[in-house]
Amino acid sequence: MGFITMDFVMVTLRYALDWVLVVGFVLAAGFLGNIDGARRPFNPYDPAFSFPYHDDTVSVVMLGIVAILGPAVITLLCCLLVPRSALPALANNPHAPSSLVWKHKLLNWNRAWLALGLTDALAFFISNCLKNVFGKPRPHMISVCKPDWDKVAEIVNTTRTGPQGILAWNPLVTSEICTTTDHEKLSEAFRSFPSGHSTMAFSGLTFLSLFLYSTLVLTLRSTSTAKLPYTTADTKRPDSPINEKGSHSSHSSQRASKLHPPSLPLITFVVVIAFFCLAMWIAATRYLDFKHAGIDIFAGSCLGFFSAICGTWWYAMPAAGGVAKGRIRAGYRDDYRRGRRGVADGDYDHEPRGPISAGEGMLLAHRESVDEPGKYEAQSSRPMV
Repeated sequence: MGFITMDFVMVTLRYALDWVLVVGFVLAAGFLGNIDGARRPFNPYDPAFSFPYHDDTVSVVMLGIVAILGPAVITLLCCLLVPRSALPALANNPHAPSSLVWKHKLLNWNRAWLALGLTDALAFFISNCLKNVFGKPRPHMISVCKPDWDKVAEIVNTTRTGPQGILAWNPLVTSEICTTTDHEKLSEAFRSFPSGHSTMAFSGLTFLSLFLYSTLVLTLRSTSTAKLPYTTADTKRPDSPINEKGSHSSHSSQRASKLHPPSLPLITFVVVIAFFCLAMWIAATRYLDFKHAGIDIFAGSCLGFFSAICGTWWYAMPAAGGVAKGRIRAGYRDDYRRGRRGVADGDYDHEPRGPISAGEGMLLAHRESVDEPGKYEAQSSRPMV
């Protein structure tokens, strides 16, 4: 069949391999989460480990719904309902057929879920690795452990420091002094660093905030209330075409206006930052529930944020169709002069690759420039603004 080409097969295999690796990360993280890791010795008299046991304000199931399932559903709706004007791969083709539009939408959906999967899998895997390595007791350790105080007193009496044999009232004991029979809860009590809830909340919800930002930029850029108009200097450039009246044409005005990055309405900032604030609230509940110390929550939040950045930029802002940020703002490579006509001349299946670099010509969604190749020859020697 004509649709199944070698390029189609290679892209399919690439994304299939990506999904295999993401699922592998998740399975490995789940295995690490079920093994008994290190158990750091602790001081049974330390007030930092003497907080009462408290049930989770945000359960694991609720966390999965908010930080994983919720972003997955929202990204799916964004990818499928976004207008064609928000698809950079079709920016030069406003009359592209609907089949091609849906092809790009489904491709963006795949990229978005891969980015979200990589974000959550990376955060889940690293978090469980660190929990097993550090084995830090939780603030409610004493409540879960239920120490045998006779053994603790024996350790205190036999542990002496200094030549005078002063009693050491700061002894270090292990989980062997615990009398609890709930070994699963006891093992979980030694997994305080970093905070898993904070890690997963910040990974999924930070990714969602970045995804919504990229989607809103692409969707609302044509209706931005703060897009700067062109300047006099822009219209007086040597490459600016002159009309019959001797003045520079409106084409240069549109071109100069497109060079200014769009500014979104403030309400979009509220929408984007709301998910980030939700992640901060989930992290705060872990401190209020006596599940983690402050450093545990901070480390988990940083880990989740870092994972979201990695997942987002590995797939180069999925709502942007997997293209570099520079191309979103400035356009596509001017490859038609070298025989690689790309999207600009109607070859819909071959998208130009790579961002615009300094010194290269640009096509700012003006297909008429292809019909007049000499119109922008002077751009090739001028640095990009």
